[in-house]
Amino acid sequence: MIQSPSPFAQPHPGLRVKEYQAVVPRPTPEQVAKFPEDATNLLDNIWNRHNELIPYGQYGLDWIRGRHFVLAGATGPGLGGAIESAVRRFTAVDGSVTVIARDLSRSVGYEMGKQMVTRAQNMGFGSRYHLSNNGMALEGDAFDWVLHALKEAGAKEVIYINGVAAAMAGMLPDMPPIYVKDVDDEGLFQYKLGYLTDQQIENTRHIMGRMAVEFPQRLAEHGIKVRVTGYIDWRGSLDVISRDPESSFYGRQGPYSTSLYLPKEFLQADTIKAYGHGRIVMDLFLPVMRTRALGFIPGAIPQSYIFEKMMKMSGIRMRDVPELALGVLDHIGRALSGGTYNPFPRLDEHEIPLEEWYWQIVQRLCDEPDSEFYWKKWIEMQA
Repeated sequence: MIQSPSPFAQPHPGLRVKEYQAVVPRPTPEQVAKFPEDATNLLDNIWNRHNELIPYGQYGLDWIRGRHFVLAGATGPGLGGAIESAVRRFTAVDGSVTVIARDLSRSVGYEMGKQMVTRAQNMGFGSRYHLSNNGMALEGDAFDWVLHALKEAGAKEVIYINGVAAAMAGMLPDMPPIYVKDVDDEGLFQYKLGYLTDQQIENTRHIMGRMAVEFPQRLAEHGIKVRVTGYIDWRGSLDVISRDPESSFYGRQGPYSTSLYLPKEFLQADTIKAYGHGRIVMDLFLPVMRTRALGFIPGAIPQSYIFEKMMKMSGIRMRDVPELALGVLDHIGRALSGGTYNPFPRLDEHEIPLEEWYWQIVQRLCDEPDSEFYWKKWIEMQA
C-alpha cells in the first residue's frame, strides 16, 4: 500500500483514534414521542422563514406556479424539506407535488412527511399532492406508484429535483486510510475510516448516482417529459487531487476524498452530457448545511461549526437551509427562462474563499487549551 505524504493520512499526535462505523442511532422512547412536535416546529420554521425571505424579491419563484414537481428525498429538516415547502406554497392553486421519500417509521422525517400531506390537503391540493415512503425505484410497484400519482395529478411535464442522501463513508480497497477529526462527549478525537465492502461501494454508486440519473429517463420512456433535472452536490466531489494517495492533499475532503464522490460522478457526467443537447440538467453545489445528513459524514458536524466561526470572523453572511432552497429554485427558474444558463450553479460562493483557511485550521486542531487551535475555540457546539 502507498504511504501517503498527506497530513490527513497521518494520525494527529496525542488524539484519540476511533474506527468509523456507520450506525443509525436508535431513538429513545422520549425522542420518538417528541417527533411529531419536532416535525411541526420544523415545518413551521421553514414556512415562517420563507415568509420573511420571499417578499424581498431576491429569488425568482413565480415560475413555480402551475408546474408539476417530482421531489426525491424531500422530507426531513434538510434542503429537500425546505424545497418541498416552497414548492407547495407556489403550487397551491395549480400544479402538483409528488414526493418520494424513504424514512424510518420512527424518525422526524417520517413525521414531517405525514404532516406535509395533511398540510397539502388543508391547502386544497386534493389529488395534486402525493407522497410515498417506499423510496425511489426504476421499475415495479414503487415506480408504478409514481406514474399513477403523476397521472392523477394531470402531470405530463415535470421538474425533477433529487436531494437523496444515501451514500456510505469509507475507504476503497488498497487506498491508504485517512483520519478525520470529529467531536464526541469526551471532546476532540479522530476517526480512522474503515474499508467498504464491494456491496457498500455498489450501493453508494447506485442509489444516489446511477438511479438518480436513470429515473428521469424511465419517466420519459413512460410519456412523462422531464423539463428540468436538478441534482444536489457538494464541492468536495470536484477535488480530484484529494483522491490521489501520492498527493499532499490526499484526504483533505474527508470521506468525499474516499467514497462520497462516487455517486456524484454520475450526476456530473449526466449534466455535462445534457448541456447544449436539448435537456436542462443542473448539478447545484450547496455549502456545508447543518442537517441530519451531517451526522452520517465523519467530521461534517465540526466542519459546519468551523465554517460558521470563520464566516463570523470574516463578516460573511451565512445562508440558512430555507434560503438555500429558494436559491436552488431560483437557479432552476433562470434555466427555464431560455437562453444560456449555468449547468453547475454555485450556491456555496460565500464559503469557497474560506476553504484554504479551513484546511489549515483543521490540520492544527488540538485538545490543548492554551493553543490557538484548541478545538473549543473553533467548534462552538450548541447544547
